[in-house]
Amino acid sequence: MADPLRRRVRAKLLGAASGATALLPQWLALGGLESAAWLSRFSSFEQRTRANLDLAYGETLPPRAKARIAAGVRAHTARLAYEWLRLARGASEAGWLAALVEVDPSIAILEEQLAAGRGAIVVTAHLGNWEVLAATIVRRGVQGAVVGLEKRRDPTAQWLVDMRRAHGVETLPQHSHPRALVRVLEEGGCLGLLCDLEVRRLAGEFLPFFDRPALTMTAPAALARARRLPLIPVRCVLPHPDAAHYVLSVDPPLWRDDALPRREATLDHMRRVNAVFERWIREAPEQWAWHQARWRTRPGDPRPTAPGAS
Repeated sequence: MADPLRRRVRAKLLGAASGATALLPQWLALGGLESAAWLSRFSSFEQRTRANLDLAYGETLPPRAKARIAAGVRAHTARLAYEWLRLARGASEAGWLAALVEVDPSIAILEEQLAAGRGAIVVTAHLGNWEVLAATIVRRGVQGAVVGLEKRRDPTAQWLVDMRRAHGVETLPQHSHPRALVRVLEEGGCLGLLCDLEVRRLAGEFLPFFDRPALTMTAPAALARARRLPLIPVRCVLPHPDAAHYVLSVDPPLWRDDALPRREATLDHMRRVNAVFERWIREAPEQWAWHQARWRTRPGDPRPTAPGAS
């Protein structure tokens, strides 16, 4: 079956826009994207951003502060779009990528785990620039793959896969057999998991996130248990919204507490992952994907049945 016309058009526009970033000065290309992002304040994305900010912060932040965060989210989304368009141009942007990211000394935590030869499970969030994070780790000589959403009949999803591959990052679909994920680790590679948003078709549990129950995937903890590895939180964020460079840093490894019963150990593991993500987001709220439906599913709501993972 052919891809829907609007998806094919969108993919063609992405390709053309990527080429345009090579011809236009950065201020002009980024300015155009920021103008488009400003228009999104009238869209459903803005409505969801405001609603999620209300859910997360409640009365602890005044409306004006939430409005500033929402404006920052729009500006950061424009910046992400520009950076991804440049990433899509592949090796020709290697120098720009190297200059874009400052790697914190805490990278030694990840390097030590990889030196053991058993691979590393990296967990991160839709915060800062997660695509730049993956490309930077691979640029340092690490074999790696990320688990990503694969949309059937959507050339845009393939555009993202191609963008990552241009920098040596392979993409494994979310529906991949667990064996494919394990193979990356068996080969001593780094497996990247974005696990801050709900995925209704995957096994998950409701765990606290900004003091609200949020459907949280349990696959990272299950994989950590199976491989007897920690989950290593890594982020690539701007130290402040107007910064020219990202800082890639690594938090201490999160080990499974095997003293707990099996299911409780899985839930405890992911609770601690959520707590790390929440801390990161509070430190840089403008850089998180507030427009995503993080609290869409509520306890008791019907959702697709997924096999348990513990």
